[in-house]
Amino acid sequence: MATLQSIRKHGAALVITIGIALFAFIAGDAAKVLQPSQNSQTVGKVNGTKIDVQEFQKQVEEYTQAVNFARGTNSLTEEENAQIKDEVWNTLVTNALIGEEAAKLGLTVSTAELQAVINEGTNPMLAQSPFVSETTGKFDRDILMKFLADYANLDPEVMPAEYIEYYHQLYNYWKFLENNLISSILMGKYETLVTEAQLSNPVAAEYAFNARNAYAEVAYAAVPYSSVADSLVKVSNSDIKKLYEEKKELYKMPVETRSIKYIDFTVKPSEADRQELLAEVGEYAQQLATTEDLGALVRLANSEVAFSEVPVTSKALPEDVVANLGAVSGDAVYGPYYNQADDSYNAFRILSKQQLPDSVQFRQIQVADADAARAEELADSIYKAIRSNNNRNFAEIAEKYGQASEPAWISTANFEGAAISGDNATYLNTLFGMKKGELKHLTIGGGHLIIEVLDTKNPVEKYTAAIIKRPAYFSNETYAAAYNQLSTFVASNQSLEDFEANAEEAGYRLYPVNELSNAAHNIGGVQGTREALRWAFNAEKGEISHIFEAGANDHLMVVAVADIHKAGYRPAEQFADILRIQALNDKKADKIMADAKKVKSMDEALALANVKSDTLRRVTFSSAAYVSKVPASENVISGVASGLEEGAFFGPIKGNGAVYFVQVSKKGNGVAKFDAATEQKNLEVSSTRFINGQTILNELFRKGNVEDNRYLFF
Repeated sequence: MATLQSIRKHGAALVITIGIALFAFIAGDAAKVLQPSQNSQTVGKVNGTKIDVQEFQKQVEEYTQAVNFARGTNSLTEEENAQIKDEVWNTLVTNALIGEEAAKLGLTVSTAELQAVINEGTNPMLAQSPFVSETTGKFDRDILMKFLADYANLDPEVMPAEYIEYYHQLYNYWKFLENNLISSILMGKYETLVTEAQLSNPVAAEYAFNARNAYAEVAYAAVPYSSVADSLVKVSNSDIKKLYEEKKELYKMPVETRSIKYIDFTVKPSEADRQELLAEVGEYAQQLATTEDLGALVRLANSEVAFSEVPVTSKALPEDVVANLGAVSGDAVYGPYYNQADDSYNAFRILSKQQLPDSVQFRQIQVADADAARAEELADSIYKAIRSNNNRNFAEIAEKYGQASEPAWISTANFEGAAISGDNATYLNTLFGMKKGELKHLTIGGGHLIIEVLDTKNPVEKYTAAIIKRPAYFSNETYAAAYNQLSTFVASNQSLEDFEANAEEAGYRLYPVNELSNAAHNIGGVQGTREALRWAFNAEKGEISHIFEAGANDHLMVVAVADIHKAGYRPAEQFADILRIQALNDKKADKIMADAKKVKSMDEALALANVKSDTLRRVTFSSAAYVSKVPASENVISGVASGLEEGAFFGPIKGNGAVYFVQVSKKGNGVAKFDAATEQKNLEVSSTRFINGQTILNELFRKGNVEDNRYLFF
């Protein structure tokens, strides 16, 4: 029981690190799966192997249960829902890719290896688990083993039902963690195998050392490409095509995308809507002064701020309420008033202001029995027995009745912002109202609690406040008018050309998205646009959608498909502007070099038109020289300078930003001494610097023919 109590204390602060980008532990509700119109149940493929939507859904649910347990929450945001689906998808794909490679190589994770990782206890997943020592703050194998042993011997006849349920949840969480620990170990093995395959040799080590240690002082003369007018060179379509072919691999797209243009119209309240809301909040403000059941009134008013019978700090109050506290006398009502910061109409009443501790350390004994009289008698006897002994026997009596005796801290931050009333309010108000060393017998919810407060911290000002906060919102009539106006525009502009030409005149802004992927969660960052995304990937080029209702029921969206980009190489036309600039620079380089072909010395180079000159003090072969007067980073200068003798002149050289002429005025070596073994090791580290779990996965993903059809289902 003590082990369970120790584990329970860490529940609110759990952050689970899964590692190697498999999991991020942001969870969501995955109960709702939207079935596609076709009968296919394949959510995706990896190397031709199908991933069934039911398996995907099962893992989403397991993930959700684990996270809800760790966080102690039941509901999450739409963004969190989307991210958990991403994490589960990435895990399924990763396991498939790594599993296939591991099978070819005979890599496995044995039970002994898993146990060795648990015994070592340094894996991030273990270090951030609930099985952590309070003394060291680190994973404690003994706590885990004790829990597993206790779980194997659960006795429902002895332990309370709430503990039995908690044990089941914690065990399921551990199995979830264990499975992902195995996956991370296997990934680590494969990553180690790949990175350890990088080798060096003495010759390469000496070459790398010299490239870094040897340096040159270089004088340069540069004729920037910007000094040549665009009109002096001609770029043809064949020039652009040639450049495209040279750089073609840079323009490869692994998945199909869409170019779209869309209208996202946010419906806003009219002036009439605002006046109506102001009047409504005014009526509630009058009732705040006289109503006894303020909780019911706040709920009836649909306030965004829940009413709590438990005092809270000013941190839990809206900023506008805090700003106006000084303007309120006693428990008078303040408002109604408008707050521009959150576009809301407000009124509030401060019922009390008191000095209370921010945190309380306590322990308690719960007494319950089907016979109420017997329960009360037992609770009273326990209370008297502890009190008569000045609380010194609290732990002994708690253990006698099979309950944890270890103290726990509770902070105001644990419950601020929640709507607390009834027995919960009674419990918290009692706890935070007790003094250090005080013992109380509290009858609550048909049961009894013997509570001892061991310590209190940080006395702060706390408020009991009833707050009406109503954000400005549009009426049904305003929404209908906006919908009808947009509907009329769409009906009159059914071609892409008309859609683009007439949107601005009609008062709508057109937003472009050049490469929309079906893995996106929304369009333009607007929530609730999955249907619009699904439509875009089933529409033809030039097609205009109907109106999609999105956001928090306050967005109207219309989508037009401007282009469809199949998986493979993007067309040259898409990069024509970028390629044209490169082609222009190439032509300018040819012209500058042709004009300067007779230059044989630095003096002659410095006499060229539009020339810029300076000296680079320390140029090494291991890094690009930065030419600030162009400006540009130039590998060619570093390469040429390393091969020239002192005093040698060379040029013209075609660079990234200019044509250069260089002369080495001095060569030298740094103070470092060559150590073959150290240099070889450095070279191996350098060669594996960009080879890690993520880069390996990216490469496997690129070759794995991964097909993602989640947008059809979710």
